[in-house]
Amino acid sequence: MENLYSTFKKLKDRISPNKPKGSASGSTIEIGRKRKNPSSDDNPFNDNSKKVRRHSNDSGMGYAVSKEAVISEEGKSMSPFIRRENLSKSLKTENTSSNNAKHPGETRDLNAVSGRNEEYENPIEKEVDGNGAETTSQTNGDETSEPAEVNTEDDEEEEDDKVPLEVLEEMNKLEECFPILSSNYRLIDKIGEGTFSTVYKAESLNGTIKLGSDIWKSPPLKRNRNKIKPIKRKNPIVALKQIYVTSSPNRIFNELNLLYILTGNSHVAPLLDVLRYQDQVLAILPYYQHADFRDFYRDLPIKGIKKYLWELFQALDFVHDKEVIHRDLKPTNFLYDPFKGRGVLVDFGLAEKMEPSTASRNSNVCPCVSKEKPAVSRTHAKRLNVKAAYPKQDQRPPRRANRAGTRGFRAPEVLFKCTNQSTKLDIWSAGIIGFSLISRRFPLFNSPDDTDALFELAIMFGIDKLQKCAELHGCGLEISLVRNVNKTYSNLIHVLSEFLNFESMSDAIPKDSVIYDTLTVLSQKGDSFEKPVLQNDDTEESLMKRMENYNDHKHLLQLLYGCFHMDPSKRLSSKGILKLPFFNELINSQDDEVIL
Repeated sequence: MENLYSTFKKLKDRISPNKPKGSASGSTIEIGRKRKNPSSDDNPFNDNSKKVRRHSNDSGMGYAVSKEAVISEEGKSMSPFIRRENLSKSLKTENTSSNNAKHPGETRDLNAVSGRNEEYENPIEKEVDGNGAETTSQTNGDETSEPAEVNTEDDEEEEDDKVPLEVLEEMNKLEECFPILSSNYRLIDKIGEGTFSTVYKAESLNGTIKLGSDIWKSPPLKRNRNKIKPIKRKNPIVALKQIYVTSSPNRIFNELNLLYILTGNSHVAPLLDVLRYQDQVLAILPYYQHADFRDFYRDLPIKGIKKYLWELFQALDFVHDKEVIHRDLKPTNFLYDPFKGRGVLVDFGLAEKMEPSTASRNSNVCPCVSKEKPAVSRTHAKRLNVKAAYPKQDQRPPRRANRAGTRGFRAPEVLFKCTNQSTKLDIWSAGIIGFSLISRRFPLFNSPDDTDALFELAIMFGIDKLQKCAELHGCGLEISLVRNVNKTYSNLIHVLSEFLNFESMSDAIPKDSVIYDTLTVLSQKGDSFEKPVLQNDDTEESLMKRMENYNDHKHLLQLLYGCFHMDPSKRLSSKGILKLPFFNELINSQDDEVIL
Protein backbone atom coordinates (compact mmCIF):
# COMPACT_ATOMS: atom_id res chain seq x y z
CA MET A 1 0.00 0.00 0.00
CA GLU A 2 2.81 2.38 0.77
CA ASN A 3 4.37 1.87 -2.63
CA LEU A 4 0.99 2.40 -4.33
CA TYR A 5 0.30 5.50 -2.22
CA SER A 6 3.71 6.99 -2.94
CA THR A 7 3.29 6.26 -6.65
CA PHE A 8 -0.04 8.12 -6.79
CA LYS A 9 1.42 11.00 -4.79
CA LYS A 10 4.32 11.36 -7.20
CA LEU A 11 1.91 11.24 -10.13
CA LYS A 12 -0.27 13.91 -8.53
CA ASP A 13 2.73 16.15 -7.88
CA ARG A 14 3.84 15.72 -11.47
CA ILE A 15 0.57 16.78 -13.11
CA SER A 16 -0.56 19.39 -10.56
CA PRO A 17 -0.20 23.04 -11.75
CA ASN A 18 0.35 24.23 -8.16
CA LYS A 19 3.56 22.49 -7.17
CA PRO A 20 6.41 23.72 -4.99
CA LYS A 21 9.44 25.31 -6.51
CA GLY A 22 11.75 22.87 -8.24
CA SER A 23 9.54 19.79 -7.65
CA ALA A 24 8.83 18.87 -11.28
CA SER A 25 10.47 19.11 -14.64
CA GLY A 26 9.62 21.72 -17.19
CA SER A 27 8.10 19.19 -19.59
CA THR A 28 4.85 19.08 -17.60
CA ILE A 29 3.75 22.65 -18.24
CA GLU A 30 5.02 24.47 -21.28
CA ILE A 31 4.43 28.17 -21.45
CA GLY A 32 5.60 29.60 -24.76
CA ARG A 33 7.19 32.99 -24.65
CA LYS A 34 7.80 34.87 -27.86
CA ARG A 35 10.44 37.51 -27.99
CA LYS A 36 9.01 40.90 -28.79
CA ASN A 37 10.53 42.19 -32.01
CA PRO A 38 12.88 45.12 -31.43
CA SER A 39 10.97 48.35 -31.76
CA SER A 40 12.00 51.96 -31.70
CA ASP A 41 10.83 54.10 -28.82
CA ASP A 42 11.02 57.02 -31.21
CA ASN A 43 8.51 55.41 -33.58
CA PRO A 44 5.41 57.65 -33.64
CA PHE A 45 3.19 54.59 -33.95
CA ASN A 46 4.81 52.64 -31.07
CA ASP A 47 2.77 53.14 -27.92
CA ASN A 48 3.51 50.08 -25.82
CA SER A 49 1.90 51.33 -22.63
CA LYS A 50 -1.03 48.91 -23.00
CA LYS A 51 0.76 46.09 -24.80
CA VAL A 52 3.68 45.29 -22.47
CA ARG A 53 3.35 43.72 -19.06
CA ARG A 54 6.37 44.43 -16.88
CA HIS A 55 7.99 42.33 -14.19
CA SER A 56 10.12 44.51 -11.91
CA ASN A 57 13.10 43.23 -9.97
CA ASP A 58 16.18 44.57 -8.32
CA SER A 59 18.41 42.82 -10.80
CA GLY A 60 16.65 43.65 -14.07
CA MET A 61 13.44 43.78 -16.01
CA GLY A 62 11.58 41.26 -18.17
CA TYR A 63 8.77 41.66 -20.65
CA ALA A 64 6.02 39.36 -21.83
CA VAL A 65 3.89 40.35 -24.79
CA SER A 66 0.57 38.73 -25.72
CA LYS A 67 -0.85 39.51 -29.17
CA GLU A 68 -4.28 38.29 -28.13
CA ALA A 69 -4.25 40.66 -25.18
CA VAL A 70 -3.34 43.49 -27.53
CA ILE A 71 -6.28 42.69 -29.80
CA SER A 72 -8.71 42.48 -26.90
CA GLU A 73 -7.37 45.74 -25.50
CA GLU A 74 -7.85 47.42 -28.86
CA GLY A 75 -11.34 46.00 -29.21
CA LYS A 76 -12.36 47.57 -25.90
CA SER A 77 -11.47 51.10 -26.92
CA MET A 78 -14.14 52.41 -29.24
CA SER A 79 -12.77 54.45 -32.11
CA PRO A 80 -14.85 56.07 -34.84
CA PHE A 81 -11.97 55.74 -37.31
CA ILE A 82 -12.63 52.12 -38.30
CA ARG A 83 -15.26 49.42 -37.93
CA ARG A 84 -12.93 47.06 -36.14
CA GLU A 85 -15.12 44.09 -35.11
CA ASN A 86 -14.41 42.10 -38.26
CA LEU A 87 -10.72 43.01 -38.22
CA SER A 88 -10.34 41.87 -34.60
CA LYS A 89 -11.99 38.55 -35.39
CA SER A 90 -9.74 37.99 -38.37
CA LEU A 91 -6.63 38.87 -36.39
CA LYS A 92 -7.60 36.43 -33.65
CA THR A 93 -8.30 33.70 -36.20
CA GLU A 94 -4.97 34.26 -37.94
CA ASN A 95 -3.12 34.26 -34.63
CA THR A 96 -4.80 31.03 -33.46
CA SER A 97 -4.20 29.25 -36.74
CA SER A 98 -0.56 30.32 -36.85
CA ASN A 99 0.05 29.09 -33.30
CA ASN A 100 -1.61 25.75 -34.04
CA ALA A 101 0.47 25.39 -37.18
CA LYS A 102 3.72 26.04 -35.35
CA HIS A 103 2.91 23.90 -32.26
CA PRO A 104 0.38 21.22 -33.29
CA GLY A 105 1.00 19.06 -30.25
CA GLU A 106 1.02 21.79 -27.66
CA THR A 107 -1.89 21.93 -25.20
CA ARG A 108 -2.48 24.43 -22.43
CA ASP A 109 -4.39 24.25 -19.22
CA LEU A 110 -7.06 26.98 -19.17
CA ASN A 111 -6.63 27.50 -15.47
CA ALA A 112 -2.90 27.95 -15.87
CA VAL A 113 -3.33 30.38 -18.75
CA SER A 114 -5.98 32.42 -16.94
CA GLY A 115 -3.64 32.67 -14.01
CA ARG A 116 -1.34 34.88 -16.12
CA ASN A 117 -3.71 37.77 -15.54
CA GLU A 118 -2.43 37.86 -11.97
CA GLU A 119 1.22 38.10 -12.93
CA TYR A 120 1.81 41.08 -10.71
CA GLU A 121 0.86 38.95 -7.69
CA ASN A 122 1.89 35.41 -8.71
CA PRO A 123 4.18 35.50 -11.74
CA ILE A 124 5.05 32.14 -13.30
CA GLU A 125 8.69 31.69 -14.09
CA LYS A 126 10.97 29.23 -15.84
CA GLU A 127 14.16 27.93 -14.34
CA VAL A 128 16.87 25.67 -15.66
CA ASP A 129 18.49 23.16 -13.37
CA GLY A 130 22.02 21.89 -13.59
CA ASN A 131 21.11 19.20 -16.12
CA GLY A 132 19.59 21.71 -18.51
CA ALA A 133 15.94 20.77 -17.79
CA GLU A 134 13.42 23.55 -17.46
CA THR A 135 11.37 23.89 -14.29
CA THR A 136 8.48 26.17 -13.47
CA SER A 137 7.82 27.88 -10.18
CA GLN A 138 5.10 30.07 -8.77
CA THR A 139 5.97 32.70 -6.20
CA ASN A 140 3.80 34.65 -3.85
CA GLY A 141 3.25 38.36 -4.04
CA ASP A 142 5.54 39.03 -1.11
CA GLU A 143 8.50 37.25 -2.67
CA THR A 144 10.80 38.82 -5.18
CA SER A 145 10.50 37.17 -8.61
CA GLU A 146 13.31 36.73 -11.07
CA PRO A 147 12.71 37.92 -14.63
CA ALA A 148 11.87 35.24 -17.16
CA GLU A 149 14.67 33.87 -19.26
CA VAL A 150 14.09 34.46 -22.96
CA ASN A 151 15.74 32.20 -25.51
CA THR A 152 16.74 34.86 -27.99
CA GLU A 153 18.63 32.48 -30.25
CA ASP A 154 15.57 30.28 -30.83
CA ASP A 155 13.40 33.35 -31.37
CA GLU A 156 15.80 34.73 -33.94
CA GLU A 157 15.75 31.38 -35.74
CA GLU A 158 11.93 31.41 -35.74
CA GLU A 159 11.98 34.98 -37.03
CA ASP A 160 14.37 34.01 -39.82
CA ASP A 161 12.16 31.06 -40.71
CA LYS A 162 9.30 33.44 -41.48
CA VAL A 163 11.40 35.29 -44.07
CA PRO A 164 11.37 33.63 -47.51
CA LEU A 165 14.60 32.12 -48.74
CA GLU A 166 14.74 34.47 -51.73
CA VAL A 167 14.58 37.49 -49.42
CA LEU A 168 17.31 36.08 -47.21
CA GLU A 169 19.52 35.64 -50.26
CA GLU A 170 18.85 39.23 -51.34
CA MET A 171 19.71 40.59 -47.90
CA ASN A 172 22.86 38.46 -47.74
CA LYS A 173 23.91 39.71 -51.16
CA LEU A 174 23.31 43.31 -50.12
CA GLU A 175 25.48 42.89 -47.03
CA GLU A 176 28.25 41.41 -49.18
CA CYS A 177 28.08 44.30 -51.66
CA PHE A 178 27.87 46.84 -48.81
CA PRO A 179 30.50 45.87 -46.20
CA ILE A 180 29.86 48.81 -43.88
CA LEU A 181 26.17 47.93 -43.62
CA SER A 182 26.47 44.98 -41.22
CA SER A 183 28.40 47.04 -38.67
CA ASN A 184 25.56 49.55 -38.30
CA TYR A 185 22.32 47.77 -39.20
CA ARG A 186 20.88 44.26 -39.12
CA LEU A 187 18.49 43.44 -41.95
CA ILE A 188 15.25 41.79 -40.80
CA ASP A 189 12.91 41.52 -43.77
CA LYS A 190 11.99 43.10 -47.09
CA ILE A 191 9.11 45.57 -46.87
CA GLY A 192 8.53 46.41 -50.51
CA GLU A 193 10.04 46.72 -53.94
CA GLY A 194 9.55 49.36 -56.62
CA THR A 195 10.90 50.46 -59.96
CA PHE A 196 13.79 52.48 -58.58
CA SER A 197 14.41 51.04 -55.11
CA THR A 198 13.85 48.28 -52.58
CA VAL A 199 12.96 48.90 -48.93
CA TYR A 200 14.09 46.63 -46.10
CA LYS A 201 13.21 46.51 -42.44
CA ALA A 202 16.34 46.76 -40.32
CA GLU A 203 17.54 47.18 -36.76
CA SER A 204 19.95 49.95 -35.84
CA LEU A 205 22.71 48.12 -33.97
CA ASN A 206 24.27 51.22 -32.45
CA GLY A 207 20.91 52.26 -31.02
CA THR A 208 21.18 55.86 -32.19
CA ILE A 209 19.91 57.86 -35.13
CA LYS A 210 22.24 60.50 -36.49
CA LEU A 211 19.86 62.91 -38.22
CA GLY A 212 16.48 64.25 -37.18
CA SER A 213 16.00 62.14 -34.04
CA ASP A 214 14.71 65.10 -32.04
CA ILE A 215 12.13 65.88 -34.70
CA TRP A 216 10.34 62.55 -34.95
CA LYS A 217 10.88 61.51 -31.35
CA SER A 218 7.64 61.02 -29.44
CA PRO A 219 7.12 63.45 -26.55
CA PRO A 220 5.57 62.01 -23.36
CA LEU A 221 1.91 62.61 -22.67
CA LYS A 222 1.19 65.33 -20.15
CA ARG A 223 -0.93 63.12 -17.92
CA ASN A 224 1.67 60.31 -17.88
CA ARG A 225 4.72 62.52 -17.55
CA ASN A 226 4.98 61.97 -13.79
CA LYS A 227 4.33 58.21 -14.07
CA ILE A 228 7.10 57.43 -16.52
CA LYS A 229 9.70 55.05 -15.14
CA PRO A 230 13.12 54.44 -16.65
CA ILE A 231 12.99 51.38 -18.87
CA LYS A 232 15.57 49.51 -20.84
CA ARG A 233 15.55 50.87 -24.37
CA LYS A 234 15.94 48.60 -27.35
CA ASN A 235 17.53 49.34 -30.66
CA PRO A 236 15.24 51.31 -32.98
CA ILE A 237 13.75 49.74 -36.08
CA VAL A 238 14.30 51.67 -39.29
CA ALA A 239 13.42 51.38 -42.97
CA LEU A 240 16.46 50.95 -45.18
CA LYS A 241 15.87 52.09 -48.76
CA GLN A 242 18.29 50.73 -51.34
CA ILE A 243 18.34 53.02 -54.38
CA TYR A 244 19.26 51.12 -57.51
CA VAL A 245 22.56 51.94 -59.18
CA THR A 246 20.72 52.38 -62.49
CA SER A 247 19.23 55.62 -61.15
CA SER A 248 20.97 58.76 -62.31
CA PRO A 249 23.08 60.66 -59.77
CA ASN A 250 20.88 63.72 -60.20
CA ARG A 251 17.78 61.72 -59.33
CA ILE A 252 19.41 60.24 -56.22
CA PHE A 253 20.61 63.65 -55.07
CA ASN A 254 17.18 65.16 -55.74
CA GLU A 255 15.40 62.57 -53.58
CA LEU A 256 17.85 62.84 -50.69
CA ASN A 257 17.84 66.63 -50.85
CA LEU A 258 14.04 66.81 -50.78
CA LEU A 259 13.88 64.38 -47.87
CA TYR A 260 16.29 66.59 -45.95
CA ILE A 261 14.29 69.73 -46.81
CA LEU A 262 11.00 68.13 -45.73
CA THR A 263 12.31 67.06 -42.32
CA GLY A 264 10.34 68.58 -39.47
CA ASN A 265 6.75 67.38 -39.78
CA SER A 266 5.14 64.35 -38.16
CA HIS A 267 3.12 63.60 -41.32
CA VAL A 268 6.20 63.28 -43.56
CA ALA A 269 8.90 60.62 -43.14
CA PRO A 270 12.24 62.38 -42.48
CA LEU A 271 15.70 61.37 -43.60
CA LEU A 272 17.65 59.90 -40.68
CA ASP A 273 20.92 58.78 -42.22
CA VAL A 274 22.60 58.04 -45.56
CA LEU A 275 25.17 55.34 -46.28
CA ARG A 276 27.31 55.17 -49.41
CA TYR A 277 29.77 52.58 -50.61
CA GLN A 278 31.16 53.00 -54.14
CA ASP A 279 28.03 53.21 -56.35
CA GLN A 280 25.64 51.89 -53.66
CA VAL A 281 23.45 54.41 -51.80
CA LEU A 282 21.22 53.56 -48.84
CA ALA A 283 18.75 56.00 -47.29
CA ILE A 284 17.73 55.38 -43.67
CA LEU A 285 14.15 56.33 -42.81
CA PRO A 286 11.93 55.69 -39.77
CA TYR A 287 9.92 52.49 -39.77
CA TYR A 288 6.20 53.16 -39.30
CA GLN A 289 3.70 50.53 -38.28
CA HIS A 290 0.80 50.65 -40.70
CA ALA A 291 -1.87 48.54 -42.33
CA ASP A 292 -2.20 47.58 -45.96
CA PHE A 293 -4.72 49.80 -47.75
CA ARG A 294 -6.50 46.75 -49.16
CA ASP A 295 -7.12 45.46 -45.64
CA PHE A 296 -9.08 48.45 -44.34
CA TYR A 297 -10.42 50.58 -47.21
CA ARG A 298 -13.74 48.70 -47.21
CA ASP A 299 -14.12 48.97 -43.41
CA LEU A 300 -13.57 52.70 -42.89
CA PRO A 301 -16.79 54.51 -41.92
CA ILE A 302 -17.32 58.09 -42.96
CA LYS A 303 -15.53 59.25 -39.80
CA GLY A 304 -12.56 57.06 -40.66
CA ILE A 305 -12.45 58.47 -44.21
CA LYS A 306 -12.51 61.94 -42.72
CA LYS A 307 -9.53 61.16 -40.48
CA TYR A 308 -7.62 59.50 -43.33
CA LEU A 309 -8.06 62.48 -45.65
CA TRP A 310 -7.28 64.90 -42.81
CA GLU A 311 -3.92 63.23 -42.24
CA LEU A 312 -3.26 63.07 -45.98
CA PHE A 313 -3.98 66.75 -46.66
CA GLN A 314 -2.01 67.76 -43.57
CA ALA A 315 1.02 66.09 -45.13
CA LEU A 316 0.33 67.63 -48.54
CA ASP A 317 -0.06 71.07 -46.99
CA PHE A 318 3.42 70.86 -45.46
CA VAL A 319 4.96 69.51 -48.68
CA HIS A 320 3.26 72.08 -50.90
CA ASP A 321 4.30 74.93 -48.61
CA LYS A 322 7.87 73.94 -49.44
CA GLU A 323 6.90 74.19 -53.16
CA VAL A 324 7.50 70.47 -53.66
CA ILE A 325 5.39 68.27 -55.95
CA HIS A 326 5.16 64.68 -54.76
CA ARG A 327 4.03 63.37 -58.19
CA ASP A 328 3.45 59.79 -56.99
CA LEU A 329 0.65 60.09 -54.45
CA LYS A 330 -1.12 56.75 -53.96
CA PRO A 331 -2.24 54.60 -51.00
CA THR A 332 1.01 52.61 -50.86
CA ASN A 333 2.96 55.85 -50.41
CA PHE A 334 0.81 57.01 -47.50
CA LEU A 335 1.38 54.73 -44.51
CA TYR A 336 -1.77 54.82 -42.39
CA ASP A 337 -2.68 53.15 -39.12
CA PRO A 338 -6.51 52.88 -39.09
CA PHE A 339 -6.69 52.04 -35.38
CA LYS A 340 -4.76 55.12 -34.25
CA GLY A 341 -5.77 57.38 -37.13
CA ARG A 342 -2.22 58.45 -38.01
CA GLY A 343 -0.61 58.60 -41.44
CA VAL A 344 2.81 59.44 -42.87
CA LEU A 345 3.69 60.39 -46.44
CA VAL A 346 6.69 58.53 -47.87
CA ASP A 347 8.57 57.86 -51.14
CA PHE A 348 9.77 61.10 -52.72
CA GLY A 349 11.61 59.35 -55.53
CA LEU A 350 9.61 61.17 -58.22
CA ALA A 351 9.16 64.43 -56.30
CA GLU A 352 10.49 67.70 -57.65
CA LYS A 353 10.62 71.37 -56.80
CA MET A 354 7.94 73.45 -58.47
CA GLU A 355 9.60 75.78 -60.97
CA PRO A 356 8.19 79.20 -61.92
CA SER A 357 6.52 79.63 -65.29
CA THR A 358 8.97 79.90 -68.17
CA ALA A 359 6.56 81.37 -70.73
CA SER A 360 8.92 84.18 -71.68
CA ARG A 361 11.90 81.86 -72.27
CA ASN A 362 10.29 78.69 -73.64
CA SER A 363 8.50 78.74 -76.98
CA ASN A 364 6.98 75.29 -76.29
CA VAL A 365 4.96 76.49 -73.32
CA CYS A 366 1.49 75.10 -72.65
CA PRO A 367 -1.39 77.39 -73.77
CA CYS A 368 -2.93 77.13 -70.29
CA VAL A 369 -0.34 79.65 -69.07
CA SER A 370 -1.62 82.44 -71.36
CA LYS A 371 -4.76 84.35 -70.46
CA GLU A 372 -6.30 84.07 -73.93
CA LYS A 373 -9.11 81.58 -74.53
CA PRO A 374 -7.59 78.42 -75.96
CA ALA A 375 -10.15 77.79 -78.72
CA VAL A 376 -7.65 77.35 -81.55
CA SER A 377 -8.05 73.61 -81.93
CA ARG A 378 -11.86 73.75 -82.19
CA THR A 379 -11.77 76.54 -84.83
CA HIS A 380 -9.12 74.68 -86.80
CA ALA A 381 -11.24 71.51 -86.75
CA LYS A 382 -14.32 73.35 -88.01
CA ARG A 383 -12.39 74.93 -90.89
CA LEU A 384 -10.95 71.59 -92.04
CA ASN A 385 -14.29 69.83 -91.48
CA VAL A 386 -12.52 66.90 -89.77
CA LYS A 387 -12.80 65.63 -86.24
CA ALA A 388 -9.15 64.86 -85.60
CA ALA A 389 -6.12 65.24 -87.85
CA TYR A 390 -2.46 66.22 -88.00
CA PRO A 391 -0.78 68.35 -90.68
CA LYS A 392 0.87 66.29 -93.39
CA GLN A 393 4.26 67.82 -92.71
CA ASP A 394 4.10 68.84 -89.08
CA GLN A 395 7.00 71.19 -88.32
CA ARG A 396 6.00 71.80 -84.71
CA PRO A 397 8.50 70.61 -82.11
CA PRO A 398 7.23 67.78 -79.91
CA ARG A 399 5.99 68.85 -76.51
CA ARG A 400 8.06 67.43 -73.70
CA ALA A 401 6.72 67.34 -70.17
CA ASN A 402 7.15 65.29 -67.04
CA ARG A 403 4.72 62.37 -67.18
CA ALA A 404 5.97 60.55 -64.08
CA GLY A 405 3.45 58.98 -61.77
CA THR A 406 1.38 55.85 -61.19
CA ARG A 407 -1.34 54.86 -63.62
CA GLY A 408 -4.81 55.61 -62.37
CA PHE A 409 -3.63 58.53 -60.21
CA ARG A 410 -2.23 60.94 -62.80
CA ALA A 411 -4.05 64.22 -63.35
CA PRO A 412 -5.40 65.24 -66.80
CA GLU A 413 -2.69 67.89 -67.25
CA VAL A 414 -0.08 65.13 -66.94
CA LEU A 415 -1.84 63.01 -69.58
CA PHE A 416 -2.05 66.03 -71.92
CA LYS A 417 1.68 66.76 -71.40
CA CYS A 418 1.22 70.17 -69.86
CA THR A 419 4.53 71.92 -69.26
CA ASN A 420 3.08 74.07 -66.48
CA GLN A 421 2.50 71.39 -63.85
CA SER A 422 2.07 72.43 -60.24
CA THR A 423 1.21 70.97 -56.85
CA LYS A 424 -2.43 70.74 -57.97
CA LEU A 425 -1.71 67.38 -59.60
CA ASP A 426 -1.23 65.93 -56.10
CA ILE A 427 -4.69 67.23 -55.20
CA TRP A 428 -6.16 65.23 -58.10
CA SER A 429 -4.42 62.07 -56.86
CA ALA A 430 -5.73 62.67 -53.34
CA GLY A 431 -9.24 62.99 -54.77
CA ILE A 432 -8.85 59.61 -56.49
CA ILE A 433 -7.91 58.08 -53.13
CA GLY A 434 -10.89 59.73 -51.45
CA PHE A 435 -13.34 58.46 -54.06
CA SER A 436 -11.84 54.97 -53.78
CA LEU A 437 -12.56 55.05 -50.05
CA ILE A 438 -16.19 56.15 -50.33
CA SER A 439 -16.95 53.89 -53.32
CA ARG A 440 -15.11 50.92 -51.72
CA ARG A 441 -13.43 50.29 -55.06
CA PHE A 442 -9.68 49.89 -55.48
CA PRO A 443 -8.07 50.38 -57.88
CA LEU A 444 -10.51 52.87 -59.29
CA PHE A 445 -8.71 53.10 -62.65
CA ASN A 446 -6.50 50.43 -64.17
CA SER A 447 -5.45 51.75 -67.57
CA PRO A 448 -2.27 50.36 -69.18
CA ASP A 449 -1.47 53.52 -71.19
CA ASP A 450 -2.42 57.18 -71.59
CA THR A 451 -5.09 56.51 -74.24
CA ASP A 452 -7.05 54.15 -72.02
CA ALA A 453 -6.55 56.53 -69.10
CA LEU A 454 -8.24 59.35 -71.04
CA PHE A 455 -11.04 56.96 -71.98
CA GLU A 456 -11.64 56.08 -68.31
CA LEU A 457 -11.70 59.75 -67.32
CA ALA A 458 -14.19 60.48 -70.10
CA ILE A 459 -16.55 57.78 -68.84
CA MET A 460 -16.45 58.99 -65.25
CA PHE A 461 -16.26 62.78 -65.64
CA GLY A 462 -17.87 63.29 -69.05
CA ILE A 463 -16.55 63.83 -72.55
CA ASP A 464 -17.47 67.51 -72.63
CA LYS A 465 -15.35 68.35 -69.59
CA LEU A 466 -12.41 66.34 -70.85
CA GLN A 467 -12.57 67.97 -74.30
CA LYS A 468 -12.52 71.42 -72.71
CA CYS A 469 -9.54 70.33 -70.64
CA ALA A 470 -7.77 69.17 -73.82
CA GLU A 471 -8.40 72.53 -75.49
CA LEU A 472 -7.08 74.28 -72.40
CA HIS A 473 -3.74 72.54 -72.94
CA GLY A 474 -3.74 73.02 -76.72
CA CYS A 475 -4.82 69.49 -77.62
CA GLY A 476 -7.75 67.93 -79.44
CA LEU A 477 -9.74 64.96 -78.15
CA GLU A 478 -12.22 62.74 -79.98
CA ILE A 479 -13.54 59.56 -78.35
CA SER A 480 -16.18 57.21 -79.75
CA LEU A 481 -18.21 55.76 -76.91
CA VAL A 482 -20.92 53.11 -76.87
CA ARG A 483 -24.57 54.11 -77.02
CA ASN A 484 -25.51 53.63 -73.36
CA VAL A 485 -22.86 56.09 -72.13
CA ASN A 486 -24.15 59.63 -71.72
CA LYS A 487 -22.02 62.38 -73.22
CA THR A 488 -22.33 64.57 -70.11
CA TYR A 489 -21.98 61.72 -67.62
CA SER A 490 -20.24 63.61 -64.84
CA ASN A 491 -22.33 63.08 -61.70
CA LEU A 492 -20.07 61.52 -59.09
CA ILE A 493 -23.04 60.59 -56.90
CA HIS A 494 -24.50 58.62 -59.82
CA VAL A 495 -21.21 56.76 -60.27
CA LEU A 496 -21.04 56.11 -56.53
CA SER A 497 -24.61 54.79 -56.51
CA GLU A 498 -23.93 52.39 -59.38
CA PHE A 499 -20.82 50.99 -57.70
CA LEU A 500 -22.48 50.39 -54.32
CA ASN A 501 -25.85 49.17 -55.63
CA PHE A 502 -24.11 46.63 -57.84
CA GLU A 503 -22.35 45.13 -54.81
CA SER A 504 -25.52 45.24 -52.72
CA MET A 505 -27.60 43.45 -55.36
CA SER A 506 -24.96 40.77 -55.87
CA ASP A 507 -24.80 40.01 -52.11
CA ALA A 508 -21.09 40.80 -52.05
CA ILE A 509 -21.12 42.73 -48.76
CA PRO A 510 -21.85 41.60 -45.18
CA LYS A 511 -24.87 42.85 -43.29
CA ASP A 512 -22.82 45.02 -40.92
CA SER A 513 -20.78 46.68 -43.69
CA VAL A 514 -20.22 50.43 -43.64
CA ILE A 515 -21.41 50.53 -47.26
CA TYR A 516 -24.99 50.65 -45.97
CA ASP A 517 -24.19 53.95 -44.23
CA THR A 518 -23.72 55.44 -47.70
CA LEU A 519 -26.66 53.63 -49.29
CA THR A 520 -29.04 55.07 -46.67
CA VAL A 521 -28.34 58.65 -47.77
CA LEU A 522 -28.66 57.99 -51.52
CA SER A 523 -31.94 58.84 -53.23
CA GLN A 524 -33.96 56.21 -55.09
CA LYS A 525 -32.76 57.50 -58.45
CA GLY A 526 -29.18 57.46 -57.20
CA ASP A 527 -28.32 60.92 -58.51
CA SER A 528 -28.31 62.86 -55.23
CA PHE A 529 -28.20 62.56 -51.45
CA GLU A 530 -31.54 62.48 -49.68
CA LYS A 531 -31.91 64.42 -46.45
CA PRO A 532 -33.26 62.23 -43.62
CA VAL A 533 -36.70 63.02 -42.22
CA LEU A 534 -38.27 62.16 -38.88
CA GLN A 535 -40.10 58.84 -38.93
CA ASN A 536 -42.57 57.34 -36.47
CA ASP A 537 -40.11 54.98 -34.80
CA ASP A 538 -37.26 57.51 -34.76
CA THR A 539 -35.84 59.05 -31.64
CA GLU A 540 -34.14 62.40 -31.51
CA GLU A 541 -30.76 60.74 -31.05
CA SER A 542 -31.16 58.44 -34.06
CA LEU A 543 -32.30 61.34 -36.21
CA MET A 544 -29.25 63.36 -35.18
CA LYS A 545 -26.95 60.46 -36.12
CA ARG A 546 -28.57 60.06 -39.53
CA MET A 547 -28.39 63.82 -40.09
CA GLU A 548 -24.70 63.83 -39.17
CA ASN A 549 -24.10 60.93 -41.56
CA TYR A 550 -25.91 62.84 -44.32
CA ASN A 551 -23.90 66.03 -43.74
CA ASP A 552 -20.60 64.12 -43.73
CA HIS A 553 -21.38 62.50 -47.09
CA LYS A 554 -22.53 65.79 -48.58
CA HIS A 555 -19.39 67.61 -47.44
CA LEU A 556 -17.18 64.77 -48.67
CA LEU A 557 -18.62 65.07 -52.18
CA GLN A 558 -18.01 68.83 -51.97
CA LEU A 559 -14.36 68.06 -51.23
CA LEU A 560 -14.09 65.58 -54.10
CA TYR A 561 -15.61 68.00 -56.61
CA GLY A 562 -13.00 70.53 -55.50
CA CYS A 563 -10.25 67.98 -56.19
CA PHE A 564 -11.60 67.03 -59.63
CA HIS A 565 -11.60 70.39 -61.41
CA MET A 566 -10.22 69.84 -64.90
CA ASP A 567 -8.60 73.28 -64.83
CA PRO A 568 -5.68 73.13 -62.37
CA SER A 569 -6.00 76.85 -61.63
CA LYS A 570 -9.56 76.29 -60.33
CA ARG A 571 -8.68 73.16 -58.37
CA LEU A 572 -8.61 73.62 -54.61
CA SER A 573 -5.31 73.73 -52.77
CA SER A 574 -4.48 71.57 -49.77
CA LYS A 575 -4.71 74.57 -47.47
CA GLY A 576 -8.16 75.43 -48.84
CA ILE A 577 -9.36 71.83 -48.53
CA LEU A 578 -8.41 71.70 -44.85
CA LYS A 579 -10.79 74.63 -44.25
CA LEU A 580 -13.81 72.90 -45.82
CA PRO A 581 -16.84 72.02 -43.64
CA PHE A 582 -15.95 68.34 -43.94
CA PHE A 583 -13.08 68.84 -41.44
CA ASN A 584 -14.83 71.19 -39.01
CA GLU A 585 -14.84 68.68 -36.15
CA LEU A 586 -11.11 67.98 -36.60
CA ILE A 587 -9.80 71.53 -36.95
CA ASN A 588 -9.79 72.31 -33.24
CA SER A 589 -9.65 68.75 -31.90
CA GLN A 590 -6.62 67.56 -29.97
CA ASP A 591 -6.19 63.79 -29.79
CA ASP A 592 -4.15 63.15 -26.65
CA GLU A 593 -4.47 59.39 -26.95
CA VAL A 594 -1.88 59.06 -29.72
CA ILE A 595 1.76 59.96 -29.37
CA LEU A 596 2.99 62.01 -32.31
